[in-house]
Amino acid sequence: MAGNITSYEGSPQDEGYSEDPLTIGNSATLPPWVESMTAAERTEYVMAIISHLPTSQVADIVSRLRPRLYINFFKYLPPEVCLKVLGFLDPTSLVNTARASREWMALAMDRKLWEQLYILEGFRVIKSEVERFEASLNVGSLSSERSRPSVQTDDEHASKRRATPQRILPSLQTDIDSEMPDADAGLKQVSIFGGQMTKEPVSTRSDVDVPMLSPRPSSSRTSQFSSKPTKSTQSRSNNRTSTGSTAATLTNISSLVVEDPSDKRRKLNWQYLYSQRRRLEANWENEKYINFQLPHPAHPEESHEECIYTIQHSGKYLVSGSRDKTLRIWDLDTRRLVRLPLRAHSGSVLCLQFDADPEEDLIVSGSSDATIVLWKFSTGQVIQRLRKAHRESVLNVRFDKRVLVTCSKDKTIKIFNRRNLYAGDLGYPGFSGAVNPVPTYLNNYGYNPSPTAGLPTKPAFSMIGCLEGHGAAVNAVQIYGNEVVSASGDRTVKVWNWPEQTCTRTLIGHTKGIACVQYDGRRIVSGSSDNEVKVFDKESGLEVASLRAHSNLVRTVQAGFGDLPYSAEEDKEDAKAIDHEYFKAVDSGVISQTGYSQKGRPRNAGSRRPEDITAYGAKLPPGGGGGRFGRIVSGSYDETIIIWRRDKEGVWRAQHTLRQEEAAHAASRAVTAEPTQPSQPATQPSATPSIDVDAPTQPFPPGSDLFYHHLIDTTIPQGPMALQQALQNHPRLLSYDYLMHTIRNLTSTTEQVMTTIVDDARQAQTQPPTVAGPSTSSSLPGPSTSAMHAMVEQWHNNLPLTSTSTSSSTFPSHPLTTTQPSASTPVPPTQPPQIQAAPPVPAVTVATQPPIPATTTHHHHNTTHHLPSNMARVFKLQFDARRIICCSQTSTIVGWDFANNDAQIIEASRFFAPIE
Repeated sequence: MAGNITSYEGSPQDEGYSEDPLTIGNSATLPPWVESMTAAERTEYVMAIISHLPTSQVADIVSRLRPRLYINFFKYLPPEVCLKVLGFLDPTSLVNTARASREWMALAMDRKLWEQLYILEGFRVIKSEVERFEASLNVGSLSSERSRPSVQTDDEHASKRRATPQRILPSLQTDIDSEMPDADAGLKQVSIFGGQMTKEPVSTRSDVDVPMLSPRPSSSRTSQFSSKPTKSTQSRSNNRTSTGSTAATLTNISSLVVEDPSDKRRKLNWQYLYSQRRRLEANWENEKYINFQLPHPAHPEESHEECIYTIQHSGKYLVSGSRDKTLRIWDLDTRRLVRLPLRAHSGSVLCLQFDADPEEDLIVSGSSDATIVLWKFSTGQVIQRLRKAHRESVLNVRFDKRVLVTCSKDKTIKIFNRRNLYAGDLGYPGFSGAVNPVPTYLNNYGYNPSPTAGLPTKPAFSMIGCLEGHGAAVNAVQIYGNEVVSASGDRTVKVWNWPEQTCTRTLIGHTKGIACVQYDGRRIVSGSSDNEVKVFDKESGLEVASLRAHSNLVRTVQAGFGDLPYSAEEDKEDAKAIDHEYFKAVDSGVISQTGYSQKGRPRNAGSRRPEDITAYGAKLPPGGGGGRFGRIVSGSYDETIIIWRRDKEGVWRAQHTLRQEEAAHAASRAVTAEPTQPSQPATQPSATPSIDVDAPTQPFPPGSDLFYHHLIDTTIPQGPMALQQALQNHPRLLSYDYLMHTIRNLTSTTEQVMTTIVDDARQAQTQPPTVAGPSTSSSLPGPSTSAMHAMVEQWHNNLPLTSTSTSSSTFPSHPLTTTQPSASTPVPPTQPPQIQAAPPVPAVTVATQPPIPATTTHHHHNTTHHLPSNMARVFKLQFDARRIICCSQTSTIVGWDFANNDAQIIEASRFFAPIE
């Protein structure tokens, strides 16, 4: 063998292979004795020679070797190939590449390249918003920009413009690959990323100057992974619609805008968009946010009069439904009502969905009065009422462009068509694939009528299906394509094929009634009275994750897994590999074969270790798969909202815990320092106003008898807590006989509680001041806070006893119904009709003393159960890329804005779609 190696070393050099394919210059003929040396021997020989040379000669040798060692392949390869190579880099490497040279930066900052990176992170954009934005940038300027030659201003040097990262290579919006034209057909070529570009990098051409579009190029390049907010520059709203084409004008445009040199059109800057999205995600990770509330604390009169059961927000609008039987449309920018409250229901509004798109322009709401109302979003007018949709309370409504799906306490799910339905259309009764498995249509040559000619047309919002199979109230539904997923108090989740009206799968895993559900086509996420959030694989029906951190009913949940492109097949392969490892561990004896069936085993929150696996054969890996920015947000009766994120091992952890009451306090404190601007509130004239007892009531001058009489008239109907606060802020009320005169007109139970509060206040006013101890100037008059809450709670509990003759059917029912009502899973009680007219304490009082709304009646339960004083059970939440917003038993909607008042993130967030 050694002889063979020696013979190979002495063989002639292989002329078909070289380790230095880009050798510069002609190689001179070497003496035979040098050629006979090995590479290692030559190296040692050369180093020995260099060691005897002066430093100046060594430096000359290094400079002559530099072209051979540092090769700028961007100089020799076509831009298309360079972009293909850069497409394999991660964002950090791409930014480092851009710092190497101007040529490299021109390619590394290609907008299509960063669009690809944005998508590969699992992020999404609102495509319609991007299209509108780019269209608005080029209105009326396209023709003038194409005809205007590129000019250089006197106050800006061309080399400075070349050095900016916004000198993006030209690209088009399409992503379809095209053939490369001939060289003599023109200098422009088509990029592999869908755009046009020149034959050589723009920076190598001395006759072309590309205008700079970013006023601060370094900030968008070096701080893209920083979560530190930066100060806003000049107003960007004006810059978005700027149509100037000179370099001086373009330098003032928002960093969201870049110009495509190929067609002089302004486009969205994807590198900047990616940077701001990463900064926003860093705020989610580091729990950096500001709180806000609806209504604006300066306008409490716009709030709901009772607790809020449901919300939905999209874009700048939010719609809420309340126990006060109204819907309200809010502007999230101003936190004010858009129009007067919508009134059509005779019971509590338990569920809703809206679409503000002008093509849809629809709100659908369901109520405890068993009816469904369709509203026109733009005007608030009632389009149609579905009075016979269900026999009992409507608990959830969902619609897409084809059908409306509703569910009810009557255990049924109803399907309604949204457009006129003709015979043969999908979902038309009697023409589903299950009924007619073979074709029923023949070519009609005009001699005979069509087989469907005599069948009637189903008008819009006709009931075309009824899904029955649940054994208890159906609390929630979701629609995805031709499938409907429902969650019920019978502890099951069912998957339905709505065109065929068949149940395709039943998922079992929860031990108590299920309150909420979400479905994305692959995963089903549910929350239940067993205090758990579960993730199911829809295809196999197996549980792949169980999240437990709440201490009470999980009332609402939303999940976004952040799937990457083409991740479905990868998840299947990943699940197979984990199953293989599990069976391998079982065969080796590491895991007992009976371990899988043990009921006492802990739930798996996403661990992939064989000993933690609780199910095999799923099409999803443990935890449900998804990208690194995936999150689940759940709200519970334990008054908390939990943000779940995966750790490095892929296990779901409770990363952050938020509280509705704390958010309301923070939002109120933040607004107290802001000057209020007077504006005309959009309130309902006939509704009972909600008055701030601390504010001077106009037109009565503060301190006058008319002022205090009006204050008594507006405070007494709001209940004991409002009276207690009014006596604290205005002790002079005790000197007015009109106060007791108004209290005597109340019911006996309420009169007793109110009288006790007044007596205690008078007693506290006559007590001598204390000499030592903490100051009591800010304490409430009368009994202690805990005693006061106990008194008010007793007052609420005693009220229903005075109306036992009233039929229970007249009470507005609660949206959640389970089969196990118990003290551990309480259901928010309802309010008798005689006290519904009294509005709750205004939301602005949250900053000092949380009010107990009138919804804290407790006549549903036979057993004693302590109710917390803040009554902040979370009923509904929703998150998007920027915010979490929730509603609860209070009349205030609160939110967490993770843009954290950063002007750049806020500007870019209009394009961010939520994690899906």
